[in-house]
Amino acid sequence: MKALLLGLLTGHGPLLPLFALASVGGLIFLVTARLARKADVIAEQTGLGRLWIGSVLLAAGTSLPEILTDFNAGLLDAPDIGVGDLLGSTLANMVILATLDLVFARRRILREAAMEHTLVGLLAILLTVMAGIAIFIGGWGRIGHVGVETLAIVALYLGAMWVLRPPRETAPAPVDDSRGHRSRSPLRRAMIGFAAGAAGLAVVTPLLVVSAEALSIESGLSEAFVGTLLVGLSTSFPETAATVAAIRFGAVDLAVGNIFGSNAFNMVVLLVMDVAYLRGPVLAAVSRDHLLTVLLATICLSLGIMAILARVWRRPGLVMVESVLIVCTYVVGVWLLSRRG
Repeated sequence: MKALLLGLLTGHGPLLPLFALASVGGLIFLVTARLARKADVIAEQTGLGRLWIGSVLLAAGTSLPEILTDFNAGLLDAPDIGVGDLLGSTLANMVILATLDLVFARRRILREAAMEHTLVGLLAILLTVMAGIAIFIGGWGRIGHVGVETLAIVALYLGAMWVLRPPRETAPAPVDDSRGHRSRSPLRRAMIGFAAGAAGLAVVTPLLVVSAEALSIESGLSEAFVGTLLVGLSTSFPETAATVAAIRFGAVDLAVGNIFGSNAFNMVVLLVMDVAYLRGPVLAAVSRDHLLTVLLATICLSLGIMAILARVWRRPGLVMVESVLIVCTYVVGVWLLSRRG
């Protein structure tokens, strides 16, 4: 199947695979646009709150493209595209959040977000640095063909999410209809809608990695560069759509939780890719060029945390410096990666 798709997309120049990549990414954007509203209903009906649902459920749902793309990248022996996708997606998520913070300046997104988001942001930094160390030293060891480092990342993520779980709030009572019977549960409808959106993502995301590989072949760019910038940006479309939707209906904590939670969850996806990549630990097999992206993602995450904490000592009227710095870091990173690519 891969050979057939590559045959269709290659041999005609870079425009065809670039168009395919953009088309699949746009379709993902449309499918994910409704996930945020379904997640908001789930947060209300379960009593778990927007911060937790945004950081865990919505983050996992909008990270489904990364899961499927990187699983396929492992199967298709394209580890640099997969790892570049995850790190590039973290970088893209932060520049998306910073851009929305500047565009929706009156909403003061990062300044109004709950302080608890900083804990998820710190977790994302820690997991990203753990992956970077494994890339730098060639892995921490292996259990079978799976790297110890990816297992450690997942264990730390699960433990942190358990510790950071919120106290459960009282959920709304079911509503009776005019005939005296309970109406169909809003929670059930929201969960079905969320699952349907996730299934739609599952159908189209495997095409991303093939389109990216075809573009890498046709353009002569390295797979690390293509994975980090093009695939990473494309698989961040769901986070973009969900975050914009959440901001528009006033769910700031759902929006910010989606971004920081997705960045932490991206590192968990490394285990999925590690399992699919049968040649050995995936982080020991990829190029050290990814270390630049690790550094850039860590800087952007740190700036995002600083923006949330800044309201403690900074007057509300000052310019959102951290968001501007995140965008500048991304632009500089694109330039550096293009030179290396």
